[in-house]
Amino acid sequence: MKKKLFVFIVTSLFINLFAVQINIAVESIEDQIELLNSQIENFEKQNPDIDVEVYLIPSYPGSTYKFYGTFVVTNAKEPTILSLDMEWINEFSPFLVSLNQETEYFDVNNLIPQTVEMVTINGDIKAIPYYVETGVLYYRKDLLEKYGYEVPKTWDELITIAKDISQKEGIEGFVWPGARYEELTTFFLEIFYSHGGKIFEGDNFVLEQAENKDKALESLKLLNNIISEEISPKGVTTYREEECRNIFQNGDAVFMRNLSYAWHLLNSEGSNINGKVGIAPIPKTDLISQQLFVLEGKALAINPNASDEEREAAKKFIKYLTSKESQIQRLIQLNFLPTNLEVFNDPTISEVDPNLLNFRSSLENLVLKPKAPIYTEISFPIQNNVYDVLTGRISVERALNNMIAEIEFLLR
Repeated sequence: MKKKLFVFIVTSLFINLFAVQINIAVESIEDQIELLNSQIENFEKQNPDIDVEVYLIPSYPGSTYKFYGTFVVTNAKEPTILSLDMEWINEFSPFLVSLNQETEYFDVNNLIPQTVEMVTINGDIKAIPYYVETGVLYYRKDLLEKYGYEVPKTWDELITIAKDISQKEGIEGFVWPGARYEELTTFFLEIFYSHGGKIFEGDNFVLEQAENKDKALESLKLLNNIISEEISPKGVTTYREEECRNIFQNGDAVFMRNLSYAWHLLNSEGSNINGKVGIAPIPKTDLISQQLFVLEGKALAINPNASDEEREAAKKFIKYLTSKESQIQRLIQLNFLPTNLEVFNDPTISEVDPNLLNFRSSLENLVLKPKAPIYTEISFPIQNNVYDVLTGRISVERALNNMIAEIEFLLR
């Protein structure tokens, strides 16, 4: 018995000593790290020749992007696996390992087509879609029922309902991320696309065309009116996702635009509105037939400075993280939406929370942010000029003219 134990200990030490060491960049958010560590532990049991470490990176908006910018400039060997916003893949594609030939590890044919489109650059797959987040409309089911309203499908309906209920209940009508950061760009795109507008058509910039300019003006006016008519508080221009969630979760708003992650927190033990929340698509206008969802989320890419052994280990771990089993765990524990719609067919999901099945519809009519190699630079003129309208610094007309001129300058 002692001999067997000795052999086991020696074997374990040998495997750990010669295991391939890789790491994965992860934003320092507690519940995400907790789940990832659990998944790493399980993966290492299945693959004792691979040792995976978490490589913590900043989570504050803008800081994650700056980290990856530094990574590119310094030609760093770590992290082995990069967790990138999908809209960044085009920009960072020259610095990522091509995964086109890796059919042994990855079958993208079963993934949501729009996620594959975002990670495919000039026909080359540069990352594997990890998870999806979309903006959705959260609403107080109890209050809409109390005052006899249906869930709003258009912006006009939302404004009418929010104004009425907020006045009667003494709470805010609608909270959303109005601070100057990426989510403001996304929210503007949701409204602009809901008017049928386009910024690009293929590779061509078309925002300056009369039809798109008119729709952009209407979108800016709508956002501005939501504040000026006190549907939303003036302080909304300081709100990010968590500020919105805290207000809504405290019971102090009728509607909230936020990402899918908020669901399990709103319905957690101790939440003031547990069981009183519904979700719906972002409202639209009569100019389009279907409600749309703007694609957000993460994709996993491999550092080209990794050794051949590290690349192979990274592929195995990415395959594990993007498996149906791992996606089910992320959906149940974090409400991060899957990149494979078949995940929703697993009975575990309806057993844990049947409401999670309602998020499937948000993945069936996805539209993309501008797919450009300078997307981040393009986002700044959008969020900056929208913010200046919301804070009363400039008119909607001047903001749109600025936005067009600044993007055109970037595209020269």
